Amino acid sequence: MTNLKRKHRFGAWFAGLLVLFVLLSFFQMTHGSIHLSLHNVLTTLVGQGDAQSQLILLQFRLPQIMLSVICGGCLALSGAILQLVTENPLADTSVMGINAGASLGAVIFLALSHYINLTQTIGLPLFAVLGSLLGAAIVFIQRRLQQPLQLLLIGIASGTLLNGIILLIELQLNQFDFDKLIIWISGDFWNQDWSYIFVLTCAILVILPFMVRQLWGSDLLTLGQQSASSLGLAVRNKRRNLLLLAVLLAGIAVAGGGAISFVGLMAPHIAHSLVGHKSRYYLPLTVLIGIDLVLFAAIVAEVAFAPSQLPVGLVVAVITMPYFVILLLHQTN
Repeated sequence: MTNLKRKHRFGAWFAGLLVLFVLLSFFQMTHGSIHLSLHNVLTTLVGQGDAQSQLILLQFRLPQIMLSVICGGCLALSGAILQLVTENPLADTSVMGINAGASLGAVIFLALSHYINLTQTIGLPLFAVLGSLLGAAIVFIQRRLQQPLQLLLIGIASGTLLNGIILLIELQLNQFDFDKLIIWISGDFWNQDWSYIFVLTCAILVILPFMVRQLWGSDLLTLGQQSASSLGLAVRNKRRNLLLLAVLLAGIAVAGGGAISFVGLMAPHIAHSLVGHKSRYYLPLTVLIGIDLVLFAAIVAEVAFAPSQLPVGLVVAVITMPYFVILLLHQTN
C-alpha cells in the first residue's frame, strides 16, 4: 500500500468512525427508559431544556458517553502498545492480568477506605493504577516468555491468582461495598459523577506529553532490536517506557469502567487491517474503534433489556470473545 493510498484510506476511515461516534452519542442521549427527542437534547445542550431533560442528560447519559470515551480509548491504546512492545498479537490488558491487578487495587482501597484519609474520587483511580502496575510486574518479570501462548498462559494464571485474592477480600466487606464492587468488577460505569470524570480526564492530560513523546518513533520497534538500535533507538528504555504508559492507561480505564475485557485486543487488529502498521495511521483509528465499541456496548446494555440494564463489560465480552477465539486458533495453527 503506497503512502498516498494509506493516507486517503486513513482519512476516510477516520471520518467514518468519527461520524459513527456522533451517531452513537445522539442515540445514547435520546434513547433509554425515558425517551428524549432530538429537540429536547439540543435545547438542553445549549442550556434551555426542561428540568427532567437536564437531569437525564447531564447526570446520566452524558457522563456515560464521557466514560465510554475514556475507557474505550485508553483500553484500545493500551492494547496496541502492549502488542507493539511484546511483539505478541494476543497481548491485552485483560489477558495479561493487568485488569485483574487494577481490580485488586480498587478492592483494597474499598476495604481500607474507612482507615485511609483519601476520597473515593482520588483514592480509587490511584489504587487502580498501582494495582495495574502489580499485575504487569507479575507477568513481565518472566523475561523468558517470548511465545504468544506462553505469555497468554502466565497472564491467565496471574489473573486467576489476583482474582482469588480479590474474592478473599470481598468476603470481608460489608454488604453495601460488596454489591458496589460486584457491579464494578463486571465492567460498568458505576460512578457517573462529574468530579470523578474530571479526575480521570486530568490523569490522561497529565500523561499526554509522556504519551506523545514515547509513541514518537515507536515504529522502529517493528524492525527488531538490532535494526532499531542501529538507527539510534534506545530499545530497552523505549520498551520500558511504553510498557509503563500502557499500564497507566489501563489503570485509568479500569478505574472508570471496571474490568472491561478484550477491547485492547480487538481494536488494534481491526485498525491494522484497515490502514496497515504505521503508528501515525493505525493508532488514531485504534482509539476511535475502542471508543465506538464501548459506546455501542453501553447502548446495548441499557436499551436491549430495558428497563433492566446489563453490565457494559458483559456486552463487550459477548461482542469481542468470538474474535479472540478466532485469533487464538489462528496463532496455534
